[in-house]
Amino acid sequence: MNDENNIRVHLGLNCGMSVCQLDSMNIQENGIDIRIDIEQFCLRMCKSAKSYYDKVHLEKDFSLYNTPVLDFIQVTQKKKADSIIALLCGNKRYAKGLKETLQFISEQIMLFYAPESAKTKSGKHNPDLWVVTEDMMRQPNQPWRADRTTPVILITGNPDSVEIKKNSGKLTVLSMPLSIVDLR
Repeated sequence: MNDENNIRVHLGLNCGMSVCQLDSMNIQENGIDIRIDIEQFCLRMCKSAKSYYDKVHLEKDFSLYNTPVLDFIQVTQKKKADSIIALLCGNKRYAKGLKETLQFISEQIMLFYAPESAKTKSGKHNPDLWVVTEDMMRQPNQPWRADRTTPVILITGNPDSVEIKKNSGKLTVLSMPLSIVDLR
């Protein structure tokens, strides 16, 4: 193209139709106008990506939704994990709030208000994650301490004062009041 022509791209809804606003604008004669209807563009991109996937998904190792453009579809369709989360908290209101927050991750959340009940009621159901509040740390016979492999999230008012001598690698310390973003 020569430098004398200007190219203008118009993005909008209903582009190319009689209601397009580009028709009512003052347009210079020496330019080229490209109209792109966003809705039609997105629809056609999704159809072409799906068509390509349907043709080659057996030959190539990729997921249709593993692209930056179409990732939003996968996020809305995520299934909850089958993991078990054990929540050990002395404050019933705080425990119920934590449980509500964690329900987007797993449907199986065991809630305990004392270490003894956590030991007896969890039984054969070994949790995949322990969430323990500071008030439960001081009590004896902690079931999460005996479990050497399961990760533990400790919620405390003073994270710097926490010292775990055995198996400290499985411990994550979060400060209270807990931000929901940190927990996720």
